Amino acid sequence: MKTILVVDDEYAILDALRAFLEDEGYRVVTASDGREALVRLRESIPDVILLDMMMPFMDGRDALRAIRAEPAWQSIPVVLMSAGLRALAASAPLGPTAVLHKPFGVDQLVTLLDEVMARR
Repeated sequence: MKTILVVDDEYAILDALRAFLEDEGYRVVTASDGREALVRLRESIPDVILLDMMMPFMDGRDALRAIRAEPAWQSIPVVLMSAGLRALAASAPLGPTAVLHKPFGVDQLVTLLDEVMARR
């Protein structure tokens, strides 16, 4: 079973993504900010990370920098999510595997996850 780490500070989004992804057959681990995501990564390495850009304490940009700086985590596909198109465009130098503009549909998410996992 593939594992996805979903990181978002909006609990409604976390709950909705968890429910949907579990229905699709994924194991889902959640975190509500970048610092908590790094803790989850120390516990186990997921197959994909869905990472929101705008969060308190440690935003997606800083979390992605930390992920890419750790050799054990560098190869994990990271999909950045944001409602801000500029934030997503500015994230390219950080090395996300893909970006996902909010709001997005479940079909779009499944297609993107299939593509990301196929590349891995």
